[in-house]
Amino acid sequence: MPMYEYRCDRCTQSFALLQSVHVKPGETICPHCGANKTQRLFSTFASKVEGSAGPPPTLGSQGCGSGGCGCG
Repeated sequence: MPMYEYRCDRCTQSFALLQSVHVKPGETICPHCGANKTQRLFSTFASKVEGSAGPPPTLGSQGCGSGGCGCG
């Protein structure tokens, strides 16, 4: 079963659940307030690639806003 991330429109809390891919919108109940007004979020995930050159860049002197990433 995949893990899905949600945000409740009623109490604005975010949470993650292991759920079947067959769960339809409106069937997910917020564990914080009990409302069925939840939205599935797009989530990011981490993975390790063999032969990776090292850790990903971090914000700061090399990150966004300093021009280190080419944005600015």
